[in-house]
Order: sequence, then C-alpha cells, then structure tokens
Amino acid sequence: MKILVPVDASEAALAPVAYLETLARAGVDLEVLVLNVQPRFHRHVSQFTSRGARDSLRAERSRAAMARAIEALALRNIPFRAFTEVGNPAERIAAIAERERVDEVMMGVGRHPAWLRWVNPSIAQAVMERTDIPVTVLARGQAGAFERYALPAGVAGIAALLIASE
Repeated sequence: MKILVPVDASEAALAPVAYLETLARAGVDLEVLVLNVQPRFHRHVSQFTSRGARDSLRAERSRAAMARAIEALALRNIPFRAFTEVGNPAERIAAIAERERVDEVMMGVGRHPAWLRWVNPSIAQAVMERTDIPVTVLARGQAGAFERYALPAGVAGIAALLIASE
C-alpha cells in the first residue's frame, strides 16, 4: 500500500506515523512517501535574494520539518521516500498524490475552533477538494482556551468600539 504523508514541523503532523506502525505490525506491505511543501517567496523578497539562497533556505526548512517523521519511520523500519516541493500546499499534495499514484493520503492536523478554520482554511479540506484519492485526516490536540474564547471576545470588543465610535 502506497501512502502519502504530508508533514510540517507541528506535533500533529506526526499522527499518521503511529497509525502506519499499526498497519505494518498487522502485516500490511507499506511504502510511505513523506512530503513537505515549502511556500513560494513573495516577489519583493525574491528580487533581492538569489535563487540559490532561497533554495538553500527551503531545503533547510524542509529537512527540519521532516526530520522527526523520517526518524520515527526509520525507527519503526517502515520503508519511505522523502520529497520536498515548492508551491501551494494543497495543490502540491494533490499533484504528488496523483503523480505517484498513491492509494491514500494520510494527514495529521491540529484541532482548531470553527471561526479559526473560517479565517485560515484547512489544507486537508483543500486536498480533498482537489483529488479523488482517499484522504485520511488524523486530528490531534485540543484548541486552546485563548483560541476558543479570548481572541473571539477581543475581536468582538474591537468591533463594538469601532461601531460605537461612528
């Protein structure tokens, strides 16, 4: 079974590794593709830096983001290949999944309140919209009290002050 595991530097992104270990112990023949997608730099940054410097920075960030996932897979003797791509994360994940003909995409995500998902849309949801390949989303963690209560209350307070000042 060929599985694509997109990772970033977050703890939640490592959620698929434990599940893959369970599959490997059950005797499932696995081939894991670990992917990290680095964003493009804004054109104003790009005009003042060399391509080599940008590529070097992306490679360094990508290695750091994938290090824990690669270490965990190697420790569990799960065969894998690692990739780095540049561009929009959802688009690149879907494109790699199609190109490599994977059986499944497994993504680890953190839990966030609904209002935050509205402001910052889910990459997992965007991947599901772009491909017919099954996407398994493994959520980890809890939304913090600050995200759930303090920030929305603060935004509402600022909105009330703006309305009152008119």
